[in-house]
Amino acid sequence: MSLEAVTTARLLVRPPREADRDRFVRLFRDEDFMVFYPGVLTEEEAEDRFDHMVAVCQAIPFGKQPVVELSSGLVVGYTGVDYIDFENRTWLEWGYRLVPECRGLGYATEASQALLARAHQTYAGELLAIIAPENLASQNVCRKIGFTFWKQASVEGDIRNLYTLATGGISDKGSRRPQQRRPQQDSNLRTRLRRPVLYPLSYGGPVTPKGYQSRAIARDTDGWLRPR
Repeated sequence: MSLEAVTTARLLVRPPREADRDRFVRLFRDEDFMVFYPGVLTEEEAEDRFDHMVAVCQAIPFGKQPVVELSSGLVVGYTGVDYIDFENRTWLEWGYRLVPECRGLGYATEASQALLARAHQTYAGELLAIIAPENLASQNVCRKIGFTFWKQASVEGDIRNLYTLATGGISDKGSRRPQQRRPQQDSNLRTRLRRPVLYPLSYGGPVTPKGYQSRAIARDTDGWLRPR
């Protein structure tokens, strides 16, 4: 899949490149960048996380992508989706993270809105955002880009605030709450298999040499990556 970059007034959001590896490995090992994450990654974990970021982005046009500050040319963070298993279904979880010096400038909102436009064009479904209750800044961004509060729940042992966003022209939000979605839509994500993608070992299953397992993702099912 060949993706074009998305440009805003101040930022460039583009697919990850091999040249980004060193930058992201450093960021994933930096405590300030990884705030509100369980902990910084080891070098090997950081390398694997970058590989995973590339793999997901190759499969999904709005997978997590580097955010580049146009004025400096530096990669200052990322925005986009990754996979997460929650309450017996696989979700596309939206996330964003910036270096400390670029927080509070509206970059997270600007970059996320730009990439979300692509999500609305290519995916009909519901996105999930998971945020620590004390992370008020991130929750403000989440609301600005269109997510609405769903509930508070335990995610991997920690209490988190959950937000959802309907994409692909879904207007009746109330009727499409996650617990009300048709089981067939959820099973499609796992059973209509086209392209392999890498998941961390925590997801279980056969292991590949670099500590990841291969799963497959659904394509061309109920609006999944289907152009509108």
